[in-house]
Amino acid sequence: MHWLARHRHFVVAAICALCAGVVFAGHFLPYVPFASWVWQQEQGFEDFLQREGRKAKTHPEFVFLGIDQSTLELPPFSPEEIASSRGLQLLTERRYPWSREVWAVLLDCLFEAGARGVMFDLLMNPPNDGDAALRTALDRYRDRVVVGMNFDFSENIQAVVPNETLIPPPAFEDDRVGFVIFFSDPLDRKVRSVRYLASDRTLAGQAPHPSQQL
Repeated sequence: MHWLARHRHFVVAAICALCAGVVFAGHFLPYVPFASWVWQQEQGFEDFLQREGRKAKTHPEFVFLGIDQSTLELPPFSPEEIASSRGLQLLTERRYPWSREVWAVLLDCLFEAGARGVMFDLLMNPPNDGDAALRTALDRYRDRVVVGMNFDFSENIQAVVPNETLIPPPAFEDDRVGFVIFFSDPLDRKVRSVRYLASDRTLAGQAPHPSQQL
């Protein structure tokens, strides 16, 4: 029997291992000429599956509240309606950005309506009026609310955290604070994944410390 026929499983396994190795090389060495081309094809196929593949089922228990143009252009309210609602008073007294007491009122309304958790995709870094009221609400619901922080790469990877009135320092160690930035792929700047943890080394584009690797 021919050698290839007798060892076909080994040959197939070797070919698969070689192809997988090339793909992994493209992932970890995205700027190597041949490996980068292979990795681009892998990413293109992944994008195709994301566009054409079966979509994950949406969860009705998740509700997204956005600030759009219709929110900024509120319909006229009667004096009686405004007088009876602290939220409407705050929304109508000036244009956006409103007093941060708005978010304190919103937290009360959402949790009274049965919400189990609230996440703010907002950067509350510069101080603003209403911070004291929001701080009280954040403390009241501290185990059910998260506010955003960011990383400013134009300022030597400066962490942009909620101001000290809302979250006392060090804010990035507070379990109510989570970063809201998405990290793109280095080759084409597309976002394909979500990173839930980040260290100083990974933010600087370096390999993680061995103690941080799983």
